Amino acid sequence: MIELTIGRDGIAEVRFDAPGEKVNLLNEEALARLDEVLGRLETGCRDRSIRAVVVTSAKKGVFLAGADVKAFVAVARAGDPAAAAAKARDGQALFSRLAGLPVPTLAAVNGACLGGGLELALACTARVAGDGLDVSLGLPEVRLGLIPGWGGTQRLPRLIGLSRALDLILTGRSLTARKAFQLGVVDAIVPIEGIDHAARREAARLAAGGKLRRPAWAWLDRTPVGHAIVYSLAKRRAMQQSRGRYPAPLAAIDAVRYGLKHGIEAGLRNEADQVGRLLVSDVSKNLVAIFLASRGSGPSPSAARPPRRLGVLGAGTMGGGIAAVAAMSAAIPVRLKDVDAQALARGVAQLRALAKDASRKGRLPRHEAARREALVAPATDWSGFSRCDLVIEAVVEDLEVKRVVLREMEAATGPETIFATNTSSLSVAAIATAAQRPGRVLGLHFFNPVEKMPLVEVVRGPATDQDAVEAVIALSRRMGKTPVVVNDTPGFIVNRILMPYLAGAIEALGRSGDARTVVRIDRAMVGFGMPMGPFALLDRIGIDVAAKVAGVLEAAFPARAGRSQDGSRLLQAMIRSGLLGVKSGRGFYRYTGAGEKAGKTSPELARLLFETYRPLAGGRAADTGVAEGSVDVLLDAMVNEAALLLEEHAVDRPEVIDMAMIFGAGFPPFRGGLLRHADTIGRSAIATRLRARGIAPAALLTRDGRFYE
Repeated sequence: MIELTIGRDGIAEVRFDAPGEKVNLLNEEALARLDEVLGRLETGCRDRSIRAVVVTSAKKGVFLAGADVKAFVAVARAGDPAAAAAKARDGQALFSRLAGLPVPTLAAVNGACLGGGLELALACTARVAGDGLDVSLGLPEVRLGLIPGWGGTQRLPRLIGLSRALDLILTGRSLTARKAFQLGVVDAIVPIEGIDHAARREAARLAAGGKLRRPAWAWLDRTPVGHAIVYSLAKRRAMQQSRGRYPAPLAAIDAVRYGLKHGIEAGLRNEADQVGRLLVSDVSKNLVAIFLASRGSGPSPSAARPPRRLGVLGAGTMGGGIAAVAAMSAAIPVRLKDVDAQALARGVAQLRALAKDASRKGRLPRHEAARREALVAPATDWSGFSRCDLVIEAVVEDLEVKRVVLREMEAATGPETIFATNTSSLSVAAIATAAQRPGRVLGLHFFNPVEKMPLVEVVRGPATDQDAVEAVIALSRRMGKTPVVVNDTPGFIVNRILMPYLAGAIEALGRSGDARTVVRIDRAMVGFGMPMGPFALLDRIGIDVAAKVAGVLEAAFPARAGRSQDGSRLLQAMIRSGLLGVKSGRGFYRYTGAGEKAGKTSPELARLLFETYRPLAGGRAADTGVAEGSVDVLLDAMVNEAALLLEEHAVDRPEVIDMAMIFGAGFPPFRGGLLRHADTIGRSAIATRLRARGIAPAALLTRDGRFYE
């Protein structure tokens, strides 16, 4: 796993290469081997046979991808903070031995250098990075509810200054090689092809007494007053972003502050204690479970190759976004077709904006962003589609239109070309009735905006070939998305579970007869941890779009449609009055031209509410306390629908639903997902509450047990 060679020039090379694996991870085996290697290095330094050390990787595009996250589960399950802290101290001790070698040490970063990998590199005297696109450096532990536990909170601030270090630790973001050089995380950038030779040359220079280049620190990093300002701003930002739900950011601030105040040895002890406390917390357990589930969704990345050429039909917001992300994130050539030349121009403008943003933020060099932008070729006809392996349809949400497009696509492409519909509500099986090759038809449901939303629903029709499913999963991953697989069912996962949630909110609004209930319910759900409440979400989706999806689901499940019919009437009344949500400036709320709330509820809403529900109200006074308990009411509706999805075998395990709701609907990650949260309440308790409201619970909720056994 780790090979040590000592050249006649006195330069030792420590090369990581996990056998049979695509990445190098710092698991128990690697750490045990590193202990042995460090012993030999210490001996070589004492007898002066070693004058410098280079740490490198034999794997293309990967230096060290960090610790083995699977190992966290067993430690967390034991629930012993002291034992977890001891594990952190073991890694700290190894890295401190590396940092204490009496000769220059240099990390040659040739690819992903994340988490514990970057902490190991920080323990070296210097770092050089290759200029390849695969090179990234970061400390993403906060995204797992943790903090860097092998010295990252101590060494990074001492290297690049407090403000820059806290920004990297608290955001968990990764840096390109050039950005890492600008910040001082790496000391030099070299051609990726010759990184090993360049690293040995730099190590020899340092061994001969050469000096290191260090960028100047910001003035805030150089004085106690500046430090106080940085800590205050960091804490305020962390609380605003986490709403106090995530303890890791505050623990990271404390770890950095304690170490800079009391010295690195005391700081390392405190860092380990913080890791031990966080690792056994419910928040970290939930975030780690989500991470592992997202990595394990669908077949392994080696099971299929992504399509080499992509066609996209429709250059609107969704089609243009899909084409842009495929080119910019996956570097795949795209043929973008639309019958409207102006729509094509808007799609190209969308692509250009994404390329400019990637270059401006340093995610891609300017020349590479321009090269990827040129991968999208607009067209108003079918020319060039014969070479496409996959064609994604993103035209108007109309069944017959999609069938026509499918027939035209089959005539213009080869027999193995996959047709993926981006429908959000229509049946894949119904669309595939127009196909000569139904095995090559499936759903690939992206969420808006495509460049920001991480989820993709891969919808398997009854006749869909497995290799087609695996191909679009591989494409989704290459585009940086999290794919979940669902069998063809109305609304798939996210929309199907959201509809009873949204319908329940509208029903509660109708029962109250008070427009102020909109604000009360939204505040309650935001307090629970949702990014926005159900009424704000309806405005974002678009009232007309929501009504259309609701109509599809009501037709598919007529036995459950009765409770939502009054809500549908309210939505139709809003549509007739032009209250379409953010896009019209009025919905449940009022909005500015930039889409920001301009006030509380729309003044027209009270009138429409009265007109819609007056026959039902019977003159009773408005129930202004209806928002009390709304969190349970709305969550129970979602859990019930999720249980029905499992009963119908639309998905094969609860992790799929939880990932879909977190990445597609913003369900609070710190709660672990909809069904993990349901397990904390108990299935029988949810079933009892549903019956009390006159709703028949899913059979799965009436049986003993948990979703996650």
